[in-house]
Amino acid sequence: MESLLTLNELVAAVKGINISSKNTCCFTNVATDSRNVSENTMFIPLVGEFQDGHKYISQAIEKGASVILINEKNFCENKIEYEKLCQENSSLVMICVKNTMTGLQDAAEAYVSKFPSLLKICITGSCGKTTTKELMVAVFKAKYGEKVVYTQGNFNSETGLPLSVFNIRSNHTIGIFEMGMNRENEIGEISKVLKAKYGLITNIGTAHIGILGSRENIAKEKRKAFDYIPADGAAFVPAEDDFADYCTEKVAGKVVKFGKTVLESESGVKFICDNGLKGLSFTVDGTLVNMPLSGIHNFINVSGVIACAKECGIETEYIKKGIESLGSLNGRMEVSESVLANGKNVTLIKDCYNANPDSMEKVIDFCDSLTDCGKKIFVLGDMKELGEKAVSAHEQIGRKLLDSKASYVFLVGSDMKNAFEVITRSTKFTEKNSSFFKLVWKNSNSSKEFEEIAEELLSVTDENDVIVFKGSHSMSLDKIIPLIEKKAGE
Repeated sequence: MESLLTLNELVAAVKGINISSKNTCCFTNVATDSRNVSENTMFIPLVGEFQDGHKYISQAIEKGASVILINEKNFCENKIEYEKLCQENSSLVMICVKNTMTGLQDAAEAYVSKFPSLLKICITGSCGKTTTKELMVAVFKAKYGEKVVYTQGNFNSETGLPLSVFNIRSNHTIGIFEMGMNRENEIGEISKVLKAKYGLITNIGTAHIGILGSRENIAKEKRKAFDYIPADGAAFVPAEDDFADYCTEKVAGKVVKFGKTVLESESGVKFICDNGLKGLSFTVDGTLVNMPLSGIHNFINVSGVIACAKECGIETEYIKKGIESLGSLNGRMEVSESVLANGKNVTLIKDCYNANPDSMEKVIDFCDSLTDCGKKIFVLGDMKELGEKAVSAHEQIGRKLLDSKASYVFLVGSDMKNAFEVITRSTKFTEKNSSFFKLVWKNSNSSKEFEEIAEELLSVTDENDVIVFKGSHSMSLDKIIPLIEKKAGE
């Protein structure tokens, strides 16, 4: 069994000190959560604001951890205890590092460097990252199959990206990795780990604006994904984004713009039509592609994927096959037909994984564009991580709803009260209340409030209605769905 890194490689990468007596090591996977430890795991205990992973080291050893990194501070405070653990577990390698988070990233960077021929693609942006990543993976897998390694789920953070790259193996030729951020320079750190040849930014929006303060600061962070693109690589940015040029001004490689405004003669892509709930149709070099993902914003996402695929030499037949094979993504504009407990057949749109002003407005626009359906009913929850922008952002959603084609609007959460107040204060709403949409606001996402929403939804829905659930993940709006759907056997 071959270790992902030799002991010498690992110690050099993390700039650590081997405090065990072992001069070799073997680990075949990496974990930062002791619950995910199995035999031959390198366990890296992280120190957070409310949790210190070092207290789970004994548990990790019991589950088979073969290598453990320890923060220098923790080691100095508990030196005798750690030395005793090494003596009691003769096969255990324990390495003291300045900081275990940095150690994780440094070890991952060293591991990625062992695969110089791997073609690496990174994807970041304020929204649409995961959808774009899944589209990219589908297209590349259509040609290369199991030779493609990629981010699983949303493992795209300061810890998620390093853990993801440890899944690279010698049979892989393509690596597609998503990059997210929750703090300043997080993209810079994980970009250094990956050093992608190709990078794609989906957009510069308002997600995490509460942390970084402005779209300018968000752009400054996101463009760090392009820091390591070589001269023979490329950066892909949406042509309509006002930060496209700023994000690419330092790129060493080729700059490729994508989107609706890019001419077919340049991109090979021509938009044909929006099929509503059934997706989008467009051509790639004259070949018709019917994408099952709904929403015109997804045309922008797929345009970026097509641009990257073409740059990497992927033929049109594989681009078509990959795009058409992708179904709805769990929790992200997930469209499904459902029979409710009141016997009505409706369409549910579930977009409860994340929410920010950009993605919220896109969902509203998408529903406004739908034809051949009944009433449009929105269940919208708070958008998190907006900081001092929270009030104005939710007020803007209220103004957006005033111009929407909604029949019923349910607002959930303390922040959504700002949207509620904008609507109820509007003369547009008060003077036409009888013919305008019905508005309900609930202060929290408690079980009681959800049951009340479910009861009212069942009382107002008719055949062919569309119900949209959109909010930040912590609002748990998806818990309303089982309360309204018909149970099996009923």
